[in-house]
Amino acid sequence: MDNVGQKSGSTRDTTRAQIVSTFNRLLLEGESKRPRVAEIVAEAGVARSTFYDHFDGVEALFDESLSMLLGRIAKAIVGADDREDMVWLLEHIYENRERGRDLLAGPSADRTEKLLSRLLLQELEGKTDARLHAILIAGTVMAALGAWVAGQLSARPEELATRLLKTGQAILQA
Repeated sequence: MDNVGQKSGSTRDTTRAQIVSTFNRLLLEGESKRPRVAEIVAEAGVARSTFYDHFDGVEALFDESLSMLLGRIAKAIVGADDREDMVWLLEHIYENRERGRDLLAGPSADRTEKLLSRLLLQELEGKTDARLHAILIAGTVMAALGAWVAGQLSARPEELATRLLKTGQAILQA
C-alpha cells in the first residue's frame, strides 16, 4: 500500500516537473513571451485537466518557474554565498536578456521583485529584521539586474555576482 502512494506521488511530481520543464523550454525558445495552456499541454503530452490539477493557470506556472531561478539567487546571497552558482545564474540571465527585460526592467519587474523578496524572506526566516532585509536586498538586486539587462550597466557576470553577494551581505550586517 505504501508503494502505491509513493508511486503516485512520484508520478505526480514527475508530471509537474515535465510541465514546468516544457514551459521553461517554450518560454526560452518559443515565439511568444508567455506560452498558452494549449501549447504547454500539447508539448508536454498531458491533458488540459492534468495541467489544472497542478497549476491554477499560466501565471501560477510562471511564478513556480521563476521561483526556481530567483530561489537560487536568494540562497546564493543569503545562505550559501555560492559565487559559482551566482555567476552561472547571471550568465543564464544575460544569455536570455531579451526575454528577461520585461521581468527585470519592464512592466513585470515589480512582480518579480516581490517574488524575490518572498523567497529571500524564506531564506531569512527567524533572523532579526528579516522582512526589511529581504525587501532591501530584493530591491537592490532587481535594480542592478534591470539596469544590466537593459544595457545601462556594464559588467561581466563574475563582477556582478561578486558585487551582488557583497552587497547582500552588507545589508544583512547593517
